[in-house]
Amino acid sequence: MSRITLGQAAAWGEPTKMGPALAALDTNLLDQLESELIGRIEGYGVDVSSWTDDTNTPPLVQTIIAKKYVSWLIDRQYSEDEDLNAYAARLDANAEALMLGISNGEILLPGEDEGGQPSFYPNDISSAQTPTADDPSLGPAKFSMGTIF
Repeated sequence: MSRITLGQAAAWGEPTKMGPALAALDTNLLDQLESELIGRIEGYGVDVSSWTDDTNTPPLVQTIIAKKYVSWLIDRQYSEDEDLNAYAARLDANAEALMLGISNGEILLPGEDEGGQPSFYPNDISSAQTPTADDPSLGPAKFSMGTIF
């Protein structure tokens, strides 16, 4: 079953120009695109196992799939033109920018660990421990901002 609906795809296409192409989902193309995109997202360390259809796939992932799908439809529809369609290129570039955001952690998807703790060291946990010879940075802060020493 597809991870997007016909309405989600049609929202990105021009109905007067793409009407027949957007009358139904081309499941052959869509299945391949979804497989590629879901595989890439999974490669970023995101658990995608529960994303099986349009009811449980995160809305942002659905948007990425829809933009990529319509981009490919437009380019296929007008493939006899010398250059690729500028609107299709814009959709594809925006979808790639979203994928980049997911890959570098700027965009978190549902189910990802948002942390909540500082990602740097030392942190509150290390500051509560006793310094050791191996790690003398453990223990309370030696100075703080605004303190004269």
